Amino acid sequence: MEQQSATARDKFKHGGLEPHSINILRLISELEGAYQLTKYMAFDDDNTIINDMKQRYYKLYYQTVKQEKNALPSNSS
Repeated sequence: MEQQSATARDKFKHGGLEPHSINILRLISELEGAYQLTKYMAFDDDNTIINDMKQRYYKLYYQTVKQEKNALPSNSS
């Protein structure tokens, strides 16, 4: 039990969460929410920064999905 608990806590340390496509998508979701709020509150400078961040992470997401698909073994019978 102690070992499992320590492993779970490691995910919440700096660099502890692997950059899998699903985790990048979770980050994009959070950025989309922040983007909408900054837009509605007219924080234009922050909105621009968040939009730039979203674009970088969308690009990373699609690259990661492609890498993950290529890493899967093919199911040819």
